[in-house]
Amino acid sequence: MANSNIQILQFGTGNFLRAFLGSMVQDLNELGKPLNICIIQSTSGNTIDKLAAQNFQYHLLEAGFKNGQKVESIREITCVKDGLKLPDEVEKFFQFSSSTSVKWIVSNVTEAGMIWKNEGPIEKFAESFPGRLTQWLYKRFQIIPQSETVILPCELLPNNGDLLKNFVLDHAKSWNLSKDFISWINEKVIFFNSLVDRIVPGFPSHLDLKLKDTDPFLVQAEPYALWAIQGSGPAKTKLPFLGSKSEVILAEDIAGYSLRKVRILNASHTAMTGHGLLNGIETVGEWIGDSKREQFLLSMISEEIIPTMELDQIALVKYSEEVLDRFRNPFVSHKLSDISLNSIAKLKSRLLPILADYHSKNGHFPAKLSSCMISMILFYLRNPEKIRDGQEIKSWFEADSKNETELENLKLALYQWLQLDWNPDFDSAYSKLTQ
Repeated sequence: MANSNIQILQFGTGNFLRAFLGSMVQDLNELGKPLNICIIQSTSGNTIDKLAAQNFQYHLLEAGFKNGQKVESIREITCVKDGLKLPDEVEKFFQFSSSTSVKWIVSNVTEAGMIWKNEGPIEKFAESFPGRLTQWLYKRFQIIPQSETVILPCELLPNNGDLLKNFVLDHAKSWNLSKDFISWINEKVIFFNSLVDRIVPGFPSHLDLKLKDTDPFLVQAEPYALWAIQGSGPAKTKLPFLGSKSEVILAEDIAGYSLRKVRILNASHTAMTGHGLLNGIETVGEWIGDSKREQFLLSMISEEIIPTMELDQIALVKYSEEVLDRFRNPFVSHKLSDISLNSIAKLKSRLLPILADYHSKNGHFPAKLSSCMISMILFYLRNPEKIRDGQEIKSWFEADSKNETELENLKLALYQWLQLDWNPDFDSAYSKLTQ
């Protein structure tokens, strides 16, 4: 039975949304503006069962520096009131579509989950997040068409709200749903493009805290938290999150926020992950703690990444300096293995656009970023059992790693999985990686 006291459906049980959205909604509750979350698990495992065992309550540790001051605080997150697992609890999921109290849907299914998938007939529960959302909205349209729904995707993809809306409309057309439903989507369902920025390393296993023994869902985050949402002034009434203590911004154009974050922070994370895992480095702190690697990253950002953006270069340098300070946070132990989740999708969305833009400006590809990308592919080929990606990608690398030469496998992997139409100096990059 669906909980009638829920206003927000949260797709994603991972550390990020629990530390990001959870803290903002908790702010609102403490300010006398109560909102409650139902958290939805779409992956394997028993996360929901374990969360339910502790009444969906958990603790958030914020540790780091803010405005030059040391911050170290723990708060209890009590705004999550319910949970469900898909596809096991489809009926409960659809029950929420008839609830007039539910208004907001927030998702973080990662870049790998925000995809188009050909589904079966509409009577069969969809496998993809966009397909499931379309089915949920269709039931809502049939039962309570007067209700408004606000959808805020947090996946790190350009124009993520527009992308998700197009997927929903495409599913509606593929299922031959009525024109009235499509009109209703355009009139009663609001998809916001948004950009999220917060480093959430997860469970603080490296810190000496008693809470670790009693709360397995204790999650650590840096003090910094930014949510940039694209919209004009009237949208304020749809977004209570603007009233949280975090930096939640409503702006008519968030492209600059999004581009700088994905290219400087996220691309750096993904770049150092491939290089680090290949060389036995476990955390971001360990990676940047070496002066040579730190200089490598500084040069990569200043010479290869920042010049690809048509934004205020001085502001980009300032942001990059802030990002590096966040990477150096002594309280954080951000595991490269965690960042490597769904790395192939991340390589496509975070690194390839930089490589393409750099090439269009310079006529060749950036050495440092190319080397880091090749490192990740090489790590996958050498260690297919450590891949944290979809089964299709795992199976391909497991089979391909048995072929004759590692270098040929590397070339083939880059061409087949990343769909490249260029050929950097593989032999030179490969020799440097294996020295």
